[in-house]
Amino acid sequence: MSLLSPPQIVFEAITSGQRGLLAIKDVVVQGHQCMNTPHFLTIKGVEVNAGQTASFHCTVNGRKKDNFRLWLQGIGGREAPMKATKPWNNRRFIGTFDVENTTKGDSGRYRCIVHSDKGVGVSNYGELTIKREYLPKTLTVVC
Repeated sequence: MSLLSPPQIVFEAITSGQRGLLAIKDVVVQGHQCMNTPHFLTIKGVEVNAGQTASFHCTVNGRKKDNFRLWLQGIGGREAPMKATKPWNNRRFIGTFDVENTTKGDSGRYRCIVHSDKGVGVSNYGELTIKREYLPKTLTVVC
């Protein structure tokens, strides 16, 4: 993109299935604010059996700060609590999220979101696939 190209703006709207319009009154470009906004590395999909725990790992480019709010959001509205954060190096950290006691209803796309005073970073979607119900193996002893 050359310096003379107009900036591209992408909006995301999540609806309940109803058709509608999105109106934008004004757009003001104020420099490079995204330079200080945390960004994500690509998150990967997870596959587990029903009843098991699915863990998503969100790697954030940027130093972890106290004012960061990090969460995992599912397409169906489910949010998973953050299990832990740990530093990857001096410029990245990882947030771990668990979707516990999974059911077929938890299947779908999930993404990581981080909110800071500099803006909001959103990852790609990772697919959660729930396979058959988990049945622990039983051992039959014949005497």
